[in-house]
Amino acid sequence: MTLANDASFVAVGKLNRLLGWTTLLIGLALAAALDPWLLSAADSNDADVGVRLAIRHAHGVVIAMAFLQLAMAHLLATSAFNHRSRKIAASLTAVGAASYSAGYALALWQPAFHALVLVGSLVNFSGFAFLLGVGPTGVYARQIRMILPVACFGMLMDFMAGLRPILPEAWILEQFGSEDGVRLRMLRLARVAAIALSVLTLLYYGIARRAGTDRGKARLGGISLATGAVGMPLILALACFTSMHVKYLLAIPSTAVVVGVYLGCVFAFKQGGLLERWGWLLIAASTSVGMLIGLYAFDGPFPTPEFMGGYNNLPRRLTRMTHSYSIVLGMISIFLARELGNGQNVNGITKIGARIFTVGSVVMLAVLLLQTVIAMPSMALRAGPTLVLAGITTCLTNRTRRQIR
Repeated sequence: MTLANDASFVAVGKLNRLLGWTTLLIGLALAAALDPWLLSAADSNDADVGVRLAIRHAHGVVIAMAFLQLAMAHLLATSAFNHRSRKIAASLTAVGAASYSAGYALALWQPAFHALVLVGSLVNFSGFAFLLGVGPTGVYARQIRMILPVACFGMLMDFMAGLRPILPEAWILEQFGSEDGVRLRMLRLARVAAIALSVLTLLYYGIARRAGTDRGKARLGGISLATGAVGMPLILALACFTSMHVKYLLAIPSTAVVVGVYLGCVFAFKQGGLLERWGWLLIAASTSVGMLIGLYAFDGPFPTPEFMGGYNNLPRRLTRMTHSYSIVLGMISIFLARELGNGQNVNGITKIGARIFTVGSVVMLAVLLLQTVIAMPSMALRAGPTLVLAGITTCLTNRTRRQIR
């Protein structure tokens, strides 16, 4: 039976899984190719800064959609929804993610393609809204019901941001200011937070169910991450569209996220394998640093450290990239661990692939941090993403071959 005729291929999330990993590998290949150029401008006076921002944003969109597809695959692999509902939601979110990513990529050459971003946002929204309307069942039904509106909210924010290039003179969009202005930076972070924190919360539920006797801590971590997933994008969006003073409330969801991630880290070291531990450790470190960055990122409450410079200066861009890549690599590590059954019955080749991925993650982050002190050759900037890409590919292809046998 072909994949096209196999209804279970779509209904159990295999289509979303295939699209998610494929998109993620493309994103890492782009990182290896583009990072040396994107980091070659030392300050915001570079003439290509607008192009660099657009390409960096498009690259981030590709990775975000990959994570959304992998999360959807894990969600559909459970019994939270019936077969028909899973099939419809899988199809909608797959089409939406593909359209959304293609829109941002193609719009770099032809702005008219930006209409695909709007289409993709609405189709993605319809997929999550459909699941919300159907209603999940099972152990984590309440938590899933809380996360789905956040994903819907993120898609609406994507749609709103996608209108700006098409309707730049609309009064509600005009108030956002320049591309590197505070309000648009908040809107971009709100969209990313809605997706990333929803995915992270779902990943947490996966390890929390193995908490054993630590039910109280597991429940606290879930509540904390759900609070952050709801609160952070909502407060960022409110600050963007209303008063900037609302941003001071970000301390609440930020602290909640850190608490939830730390508890996830505790459970990972008790119950998880190497990749699961490494993933939660990276995310814990990144979210802790993110709280410090948040003290000055949106023009206060504290001043930006002098050595950081302006928003587009190299040290500040490198800090943002290290922070975001830590979360990206951490989430990849957790997804990879779940893909490999958390280290159970893993053969030698897969273990080598996992170690290559871990080493690549260290190299990738270390080179970015060293770049703030000394200029690194382009080969060094490519080494980390290339190793990460090789490690993931080794793990996934070896797993597929074993399944075929």
